Order: sequence, then C-alpha cells, then structure tokens
Amino acid sequence: MNALFLALASLGAVVAIRLLRSTMDFISFHLLPGTHTVDRYQRPGNTAWALVTGASAGIGLGIAQELVRQGFGVILLGHLQDELDAAAAQLRAMRPPVPVAAAADRDDDDDDDDNDARVRTYLLDARTATPSDLARLAASLSGLDLTILVNNVGGNAVEHPPFRPAATYSCADVDAVVDQNARFMARLTTLLVPLLARGARPDAARSGRNRSLVLTLSSGGYVGVPYLVLYSATKAFNRGFGAALARELALDPATAHVDSLVVIPGEVASQGNCRGVPSSAPRWDVFGREVVQKAGLAAARGWKEMFPHWRHGLEYALMDVAPSAAVEKALVDQMRAKKGAWDDYLGKNK
Repeated sequence: MNALFLALASLGAVVAIRLLRSTMDFISFHLLPGTHTVDRYQRPGNTAWALVTGASAGIGLGIAQELVRQGFGVILLGHLQDELDAAAAQLRAMRPPVPVAAAADRDDDDDDDDNDARVRTYLLDARTATPSDLARLAASLSGLDLTILVNNVGGNAVEHPPFRPAATYSCADVDAVVDQNARFMARLTTLLVPLLARGARPDAARSGRNRSLVLTLSSGGYVGVPYLVLYSATKAFNRGFGAALARELALDPATAHVDSLVVIPGEVASQGNCRGVPSSAPRWDVFGREVVQKAGLAAARGWKEMFPHWRHGLEYALMDVAPSAAVEKALVDQMRAKKGAWDDYLGKNK
C-alpha cells in the first residue's frame, strides 16, 4: 500500500509540475513582453527581406504589414495581380518617407531604400506552379538578403460548396488542395533554404543574431475535421514538415542558424474565412501582427510550433485534457455551423 501511495503521489507531482510549467509558459509567452523579437532576423542597416506567399489578403497581408513596420523589405507573392498591386500600395504607404538629405546622398542607381523598391510583388499561382516557375522565383531572389520565408498560401480550392464530404471531390479538387497547401510549400522551401542560410556569421547560432526563419502556417484543422478532409490532411502535412525541418536544420552547422517554426491559427476572421466565424475570433491583421511579434520569442525558446493568439492556445490546451466525447462534439458542431453558414450564403447568391 505504501508503494502504491508513493507511486500515485509521484505521478501527481509530475503532472502538477508539468501543468505549472505549461501555465507559466503560456503566461510569459502571451502576457509578458518578450526579450527576443523578429530583430534576430534583421541585418545591419535594415537590409533584410521577407517573402510572404498568399500575401495579397488575409493573414499573409497582416504578416506583411507587421514586417514592414519592423523595417523588412517584403516580396508579396500571389496569383491575382490586382490584389497584389492594391496590397503593395497599402504597404508602401505605411513605410516612412525617405529623408530628403538621405535621398540626395543616395546613388541614383541604387533604389533599394525607396518605398517602391522595398515592397515588391511576384505573380505566381501555387496550384499550377511548375518546377521551372519556382526556379525562376528563386533566381529572382538571389540578389536579395532574404532572411524570412513565410509559407502562408493555402485554402480549400475546390468547386463550391467549399464544405462538403470528401467523397464528392473530383480528382481535380484533390489535386488543387494538395498543390496549393502542401506541394508548393514543400518545393519552395527546399529551394530557398540554401538562400536563407547564405548570409550567416559563424557565431550566428550561438549569438541569436543574424539568423533566418522559415514560418510555415498550419491550421487548427490538423486535428481532422469533417467537410474539410483534404484541407485537414494538408495542414497536418505542413505541421509535420515544419517540425521535421527544424530538427534537421539544427543538426548541420551550415544551417543551424535557420529557424523553422510552425504557426497554428485557430479561427481567424479574414477574406476567405468570413462565414460562421465566432465573434471572438481575431481579425486577420491582428493575427498577422501577433505572428511576427511572437515568432522570435518562440524560436528562441526552441519551440517547433506556436499558437500566436492566446485564445487559440488556450482552446487547444483544453482539448488535450477535456473528455474526448466533449471535444468530438465541439468540433463537429463547429463544422456543421460553418457548413450551414456557407450553404445558406451560396444558396442565396446563386
């Protein structure tokens, strides 16, 4: 009996310590100012660049906005030129004007400090991009000090209605979701890791400065949700890819200064996610700002993934301890509500 009591007491102590540590991590990450910021990916003179895919609207645009505020040059990648142009104009308007004295002293052939030059666009459709297209993209970036890659492009690119059983998907629907969410991201990342690793100092891994970053957006849907089976599967792929990449990069001294971090959004109100969204969901611009502001801290802690928004982190932490039947019911009810909202909207707008 004494041995059993001791074993149970020890188990309880381990659980309590783990819960306390998780609670302290949550509080310090979401509520206290971090000592590590995205500055760890900047370069002297604010010469660093970030490539953001799916950047013309939604979370990608929100991330790009905050990167501009932090002094990064940004390349917005998307498949709609009008949206890209509008997003670029918005970001250029956010940048502080070049001082008159600095403009006068600058070499006329070097426009890298111009607002126009520090915000660029690249037109490419993730669903149809070929290896040759990606090679041309990588070549176009070779002259820049690229330090951040944001794998944000994604969605459920199927014929309407968007929320429906997997058995109703055509082969083209399956390919479109996989190409947009998984294949494009994996191909692009493997091409750009050497470029991200290129400009490091020998002491970058130890100093925590002069580093580079791969941010890969997954989704809370990685748990597997009905009516979005292919989307859920690709987001689980993104999550595994980013975590495995983080461990692999750390093993090689030539890439140990390149961080890989998975971002897991819950519900975020955006252009593409605008029906059946809870009123408590953060807006795309708020969430994008949180991603950038929290990335450096999460990477410095050695995390492989993060929930930038506190509510999402709390929701998924509770899912780990709540009864499985309650979690199952909540997931199914949420997806039924979203499916119903979209079906109603599409039915009224035929």
